[in-house]
Amino acid sequence: DRASIVAIDPSLRKEYVSIMGKLIKPGGSILLITIDRRTGSEEGKSAGPPFSVDDAEIHRLYGNVDWVDQITKLDEHNEFETEEDKKRWTMQGVDSLFELCYVIQARG
Repeated sequence: DRASIVAIDPSLRKEYVSIMGKLIKPGGSILLITIDRRTGSEEGKSAGPPFSVDDAEIHRLYGNVDWVDQITKLDEHNEFETEEDKKRWTMQGVDSLFELCYVIQARG
C-alpha cells in the first residue's frame, strides 16, 4: 500500500479498506505507509494528496473490520530531517510531519 491510502480522498477510505479486504488472501498482510501531518494550520494538515492519515485513523479504518486480525505499527519517522524538507512543508502550512509504517495482518 505504499502511497495508496494517502492518495485517496478521505471520504473514500472506508470503501478502499473494504476493497482491500476482498483482494487480500486469508492470512496475508499489507505493508501500509502513511504520512501524519501532526501540527500546522488546519488547511496545511487537511490538504492533499498526499492526505494525512494518522494512527487514530488507521485504527478507526482497520480496527473494526472482520477480515483484519492485527494492526502492528513498525516505525515512525520524522520527515523534517533536512532544512529543505522543513522549508517545503512549512510553506504548505505543516509544522511537523511523520511517516508511519504498519503491517495489517488478515485473518487466516
